[in-house]
Amino acid sequence: MSSHRKRAFTLVELLVVIAIIGILVGLLLPAVQAAREAARRMSCSNNLKQIGLAIHNYESAHKQYPTGTMDQNPANVPGNRPWQAGDHRKGTVLVKLLPMLEQTALYNTIDFRFDVVAQLNAQAPFNDGRPDMRQVPMGIYRCPSDGTSSTRLSRQDQLYNYSLSIGNQNMSAQGGWCNLHPNNSYQTRSQGILGGNLFGNGGAGHGNSNTGRNISGVISRYSYGAKFSELTDGTSNVIAGGEILPSCHDHHRGGWYNANGQWTSTTSRINFNTCGKQGIADNQQNCNDYRNWMTSGGFKSDHTGGAQFVFGDGSIHFLSENIDYLTYQQLGSKNDGETVSNWE
Repeated sequence: MSSHRKRAFTLVELLVVIAIIGILVGLLLPAVQAAREAARRMSCSNNLKQIGLAIHNYESAHKQYPTGTMDQNPANVPGNRPWQAGDHRKGTVLVKLLPMLEQTALYNTIDFRFDVVAQLNAQAPFNDGRPDMRQVPMGIYRCPSDGTSSTRLSRQDQLYNYSLSIGNQNMSAQGGWCNLHPNNSYQTRSQGILGGNLFGNGGAGHGNSNTGRNISGVISRYSYGAKFSELTDGTSNVIAGGEILPSCHDHHRGGWYNANGQWTSTTSRINFNTCGKQGIADNQQNCNDYRNWMTSGGFKSDHTGGAQFVFGDGSIHFLSENIDYLTYQQLGSKNDGETVSNWE
């Protein structure tokens, strides 16, 4: 009677199997990560679709885009600034869109006769025990691809990722830190000028206006909101808003209802690095400084290669960070009168 012993794996065979498994995991992991990012990007796109629909509903009801807080409101004595506390402080455009985004319960707690920011800071029923509402993630205002909220650049009040657009606005360099030139006569428009106001309709510095005079985009830094009739370039050719990374701009860092926080221009190139990424510090008093509004106050995302935007007609488009600069500025401007073609 013969006995048969089961043959075990040799050490070499075991190592080969482990190596094969490692190779398969290495091949599969990028595909899994790509699938997850695709899902996150789709969720972000859906948020922008809802915001675009909310803008249309708001304009239908109020005959204009939502507005922020008036600068030096003459109804107050003395007139106050959006960054100062007081009953003049009415929040941002995102506050005004709340009832159009199924946030009526929160919106109805606000008494717009008084300081909106202070009221939202104190919203105990909604803030789940957190110090204020800026630290409560608002799902509709949050892109799941944003990886900056857990970095050293961020505070917990930056849990939002969308802003409406002031367009191709005059955006001078903070403190003279950035050597990128403004729009000068010796430079052609196609050379990537970051000074803004290429079409003569964005002269109010950083969107500082309570009216549409010299505002290139659909809102201003203060209390201007465009009418659809002002989008004379066609709603399908005008950016209404897009993605931001709040930790990359000092004013965005203040939260989604910060009265002085919702001003974002197309003047800066998409995804210009003021986020402390790739070993570049965010506070070096140069073009990459998060306080240099010429570059920091632009649209940014953590999607690879570009960012998503909602246009005046409510459509969503992913724009490459390498888009032709002049074309991008034409899309940012509501009434430059120029023809835009082949921009996708």
